[in-house]
Amino acid sequence: MDDICFLSAKSIAELIRRRQVSSQEVVEAYFERVDEVNPSLNAIVRTDRDRAIGQALDADNVLRASDTVGPLHGVPFTVKDNIETEGVVCSCGTEGLRNNVPSADAIVVSRIRHAGGILIGKTNVPELGMGYETHNRVYGRTNNPYDLTRTCGGSSGGEASIIASGGSAVGICTDGGGSARWPAHCCGLVGFKPTTGRTPKIGHVPPPGGMLNSLWQISVMARYVEDIPLCLNVICGRDAEDPSTEAIPLELSEIIPVKQLRIAYFMDNGIVSPNTEVSDVVQTCVDQLASSGAKIVKDRPPAIDKSHEIYYRLMSSDGGLGVRDLLKSWGTQEIHQYTQLSLDAQNGRGIDADGMAGLMNEWDLFQRDLNKFSQEYDAIICPVSTSPATMHGDTYTNQKYPGFAEMFSYMMTFNLLGWPCGTVRAGTSQNGLPIGIQIAAAPWQESIVISILKHLESIEGWARPAL
Repeated sequence: MDDICFLSAKSIAELIRRRQVSSQEVVEAYFERVDEVNPSLNAIVRTDRDRAIGQALDADNVLRASDTVGPLHGVPFTVKDNIETEGVVCSCGTEGLRNNVPSADAIVVSRIRHAGGILIGKTNVPELGMGYETHNRVYGRTNNPYDLTRTCGGSSGGEASIIASGGSAVGICTDGGGSARWPAHCCGLVGFKPTTGRTPKIGHVPPPGGMLNSLWQISVMARYVEDIPLCLNVICGRDAEDPSTEAIPLELSEIIPVKQLRIAYFMDNGIVSPNTEVSDVVQTCVDQLASSGAKIVKDRPPAIDKSHEIYYRLMSSDGGLGVRDLLKSWGTQEIHQYTQLSLDAQNGRGIDADGMAGLMNEWDLFQRDLNKFSQEYDAIICPVSTSPATMHGDTYTNQKYPGFAEMFSYMMTFNLLGWPCGTVRAGTSQNGLPIGIQIAAAPWQESIVISILKHLESIEGWARPAL
């Protein structure tokens, strides 16, 4: 049964529906894999073992009585520990919420369960979900399964680490500045952020809302591209509780041939240059798309070199006061060193009302320029970041703005825009680390991004770590 832990969620669901394997067998196999790898990774921080096995038995009984089941019937999944799960602690990596047990599921978790998914555990995050490395005072550090001395990324690092290792079939996470794509890049996975407005956020910790609400979305992570539309079709859609959600149809049933697409690409965003290994992977993907008939044009969007500056100023506009007040309200007495570094970088950066009005206008103009650019192309291809997974701590060392390092500006761009974007593994570094490629498209064009990711997955895709 070990092999079933490395199949796609779609394949597992099909095997269960055909009664070739029971949900109980699948869930127990995943728990065995978690027991095998998690002591080295520290990726799953809470399990729901007894209830999960009970739900698997129920799923098998339902299938004996009816062939009509949900698309994820009997399939194990995990959830990032800043998304509420009924009856299972949701700490968001901070000591003040160490014993916080939600009384209800977040909307997206409820939708996954309704589709038949079985929650097996919660995964580690940096404190408050604000960081590019996964380490906190409640649960400690999560490691990269391809090299335990390196980061698994953040803030969805626990999800990436356990999925890459075969300890979860698929994961529900978030992305506010690359939080799904950077860990996916570090751990050789598919990470996908949908268009702003696609996914309801009720049940996120901290609660959604405010002027920066459009920067982030509930997102998905998996080993295989085919699991992204499977999950998006479940979690996306209008919800009466969340006014930010839109009722725009999600059309993911067809893969679009790349020969029909006009695609822009760039290697360097004008902020910080990627290393040669990353550039080589981008070139490999560009060449592959061109050989398949896509119209490829080297063209960097205008104003993209402002991405890091605008993002950092937005996130620092209150000087870190909001985060400090939130942690105090939760009763957090001591914060993690990385949280402190990020807050220190924001000290003195607060701006007044006039300054905020000017910044919001800059953001609007940035979006206008990039949206105009998107009318010329169907998609954009570029690096996820400047390097593969870094050594633990390196994203906070010798940085001008710790926690807001320029290497993440390639991802920040598409949070500022609210565009759908994703990454898939397309290469490997000389020391065996995964290297991803990033694809983005105009709002509501998830089908284009997924089609290109699926095409590029054939270059390399997920590979089982030696762990």
